[in-house]
Amino acid sequence: MAFMSVKVAERIAAPAGKVWELIGVFNGLTKIMPGLITSSELNPGGTVRKLKIAGAKKALQERLLKYDTATMTQVYEIVDAPNTPVPFVNYTATIRVKATSARACTVEWSSRFEPKKTSSKQECQEMAEMVYGAGIEGTRKKLGVGTAKKKGAPKKKAAAKKAPAKKTAAKKSTAKKAVAKKAPAKKKAAPKKKAAAKKAPAKKTAAKKSTAKKAVAKKAPAKKKAPAKKRAPAKKKAAKRG
Repeated sequence: MAFMSVKVAERIAAPAGKVWELIGVFNGLTKIMPGLITSSELNPGGTVRKLKIAGAKKALQERLLKYDTATMTQVYEIVDAPNTPVPFVNYTATIRVKATSARACTVEWSSRFEPKKTSSKQECQEMAEMVYGAGIEGTRKKLGVGTAKKKGAPKKKAAAKKAPAKKTAAKKSTAKKAVAKKAPAKKKAAPKKKAAAKKAPAKKTAAKKSTAKKAVAKKAPAKKKAPAKKRAPAKKKAAKRG
């Protein structure tokens, strides 16, 4: 299969020199990865280490190719052998520590390799990233420093606590709006008075009706004009004429 590369770069809040004294030691993996590397033995020349990996039956041998304290760089390779407990071959890795300030640095752990015919690229990438991440985190623990992400977490929690205050302010604003909306309700009462004022004319109408009745009552005597029937005597005169 084709070659592929993996790289992990993380910040450590500690001086570069202190970090290099731990992660840069070729035979010091058991100190920074105690749960993963159970033992590490050097050959007489000090250039090949024999590692025992937790859960693996066969040991893994790695050869030191470059060690530079000035640039804080270490380069090593896996000694290929049948049935190695890793999913890759032709593996070469580099560890580099770069100072970013007097109290912090960046650790870069990278590699280039070929996946075995029986392994996938994803499997190789996941294992490499796991090993590098464990080594960097183990260095942090040895130095007693935390990760930048963990320090940032409390800020998010603090923001979450402040959030309710905004909701309270929103509630107050809503309450004010509610009061503002309810205020016009008092104005609605006014139209009732107007309605009452409109009903007042009804009394006048009743008064008019009463006045009309009185007027009718006064006009009633006009019917007494009935005495006009007294003209009957005229007929008698006509009889006399006859």
